[in-house]
Amino acid sequence: MVAREFDVIIYGATGFTGLRTCQYLARTYPQGVRWAIAGRSTAKLEEVRQKLVAIDPALSTLPIVQADASDMSALEAMTARTKVVLTTVGPFLAHGIPLVEACVKRGTHYIDSTGETPFVNKIIQKYHEEARAKNVVVVPCCGFDSVPSDIGTKLVVDFLKSEYNLDTKSVKMSLRDWCGAASGGTLASACGIMEARDGNMKSMSNQNELVPESAASKVVPAKISMPTIFYDYDFKQWQAYFFMSSTNEKIVKRSHGLGVEADGIGYGQQFSYYESMSCPGLFTATTTTVATILGGIGLGIGPIRRLAQKYILPAPGTGPSDALIAKSHFTIEVIGEAVKPENVSGEEGEPIRAIAVVKGGDPGYSETCKYLVESALCLVKNEDRVRKENKVTGGVLTPAHAFGQVLIGRLRDQGAKLTVSRL
Repeated sequence: MVAREFDVIIYGATGFTGLRTCQYLARTYPQGVRWAIAGRSTAKLEEVRQKLVAIDPALSTLPIVQADASDMSALEAMTARTKVVLTTVGPFLAHGIPLVEACVKRGTHYIDSTGETPFVNKIIQKYHEEARAKNVVVVPCCGFDSVPSDIGTKLVVDFLKSEYNLDTKSVKMSLRDWCGAASGGTLASACGIMEARDGNMKSMSNQNELVPESAASKVVPAKISMPTIFYDYDFKQWQAYFFMSSTNEKIVKRSHGLGVEADGIGYGQQFSYYESMSCPGLFTATTTTVATILGGIGLGIGPIRRLAQKYILPAPGTGPSDALIAKSHFTIEVIGEAVKPENVSGEEGEPIRAIAVVKGGDPGYSETCKYLVESALCLVKNEDRVRKENKVTGGVLTPAHAFGQVLIGRLRDQGAKLTVSRL
């Protein structure tokens, strides 16, 4: 890649998540990163810059770039100035596609916070092959959607391979504990997903939707994973439908599929993946699942969705208070089971299993900002290592496939609690 003026441009810096992403970068990397903020309104960007000056007075001269999401010439001019664009501007299906096009055209790497699989599917279809040919790395879903699921799975898969030289047969994830709130932008994206799916729950639960076509015949066909309620003896709690599973499961399966495309095996020839959410009892699991289903159906009906957006849901650009963010947290557990070794029987033949634990602060506005910035810096500070270790060329990838242990290491360096051990 030719030399660029900036390492990273944060696009959408005036939004709720964008501002907090800027604040994380300002606090964590006061030196060593050449960056700028970008968005539609220079006046609002100036307000963001003044807030950043409170963190680091040197940011009084932080460059501002004006670019509207619908202005292709402005987007191309912006992307030509930087090595990586990090964007939080959603709903992505409505506003994000021109920016991906500009990045691929200008040879600029791309990171985003989306959880919208219809958007991911569309940019795969439109830009994956061109990005691969140009060695441009495009990585959507680098926020809470879907880094904990994706790198949690990567942790157990790599552990079983490195410690026991075994492929992974199955992985299950449970959100064990969490406290947090969504912003208006996040809920607007959720409405966008339902609008794109037209309320089709079967379409939303097609796990293999994002698996590369060239690997589809080598990936275990995914059963349609509709919401269920069950007791899990490993997690030792009742399990409810996890509202983010419809995105996370697809991203993890794409990571596996990209691995299959690369080496014929990926995570393992029998690999399967499933997510759920732990609840203290059957009643809570039932009410949580039913409420999630009804909410999804409601958002899938156009008139109800529009009324909710107008009168009930918070407006884009708004979000939880700093006090609530400070109190928020989450814990995710990921359990992987290895393929049973051949010619082994008896007690020694019990499946080998591993457990990864991912813990953090507020999912959306503490950890997401960390995930986004550290993902971008994988391409700024560690690009040679990323390409060598993960055999990455380019294309529309996933956090685990693109960054793998490099991202895990960067997150640990910044205090993320990521552990893996034998179960």
